[in-house]
Amino acid sequence: MEPSLFREKPASPPTSPAPPGGERPPPSGTRTWGAGGQPPNPASTPRSLHLHRQEREAFFSLLEDDVVREFLSTDVCCRISDKYLLAMALTYFKRAGLPTSEYTRINLFTALYLANDMEEDEEERKYQIFPWALGRRWRRLFPRFLRRRDRLWARMSYRAAVSRHCCEEVMAAEPWHWAWRRERPPHHSGAARPYGRDPGDPGPPRPPTCLRCARPAPPRGRLRGAPKLASRPPR
Repeated sequence: MEPSLFREKPASPPTSPAPPGGERPPPSGTRTWGAGGQPPNPASTPRSLHLHRQEREAFFSLLEDDVVREFLSTDVCCRISDKYLLAMALTYFKRAGLPTSEYTRINLFTALYLANDMEEDEEERKYQIFPWALGRRWRRLFPRFLRRRDRLWARMSYRAAVSRHCCEEVMAAEPWHWAWRRERPPHHSGAARPYGRDPGDPGPPRPPTCLRCARPAPPRGRLRGAPKLASRPPR
């Protein structure tokens, strides 16, 4: 059964975001803050994230899911699922008040997609999450997935920004876990923003094509029916 947090509400459907290729969570002017009509009070927002042991264990158990492990193994350079993005996903679970029974595969992919929305500049790379989250019918289902993302964002009172300090605090609780060793190579770090550049300016020198990204990940016994990564969703 689909978690109650993410059930469709036909009577008042959420506003769909722009088509992939440039979608971002809706701008601040379109936010609805709930029944009170007021944004959350920043003074009431805790500075530290207090994760219970059961919550950490449920999240780590979710990372051991066969499909999740297969997905992570294909992201060989950790460009859409490095340790900071995973820590952000766990932070979202906590901020949204999800019970551990809702620490599920689809909710993890939703949180990870939102984390990429917030932190990553390469729009198309995060689309690789769609087939893993939605299966072979992902081209038909991805608009629903984006609405799911918006509902998670609303459940957190739109607090999707996560500081580096917060991520490191999450990781410090159990620093030996393998998820926190998912380091992104230095040549994939830093911002890559093409907008605002003079057409005649080639920009800063870029590293050569990454050979690890260019070749398929080593086989890990792909699950029967597991989706292959897609380059981008249809427009």
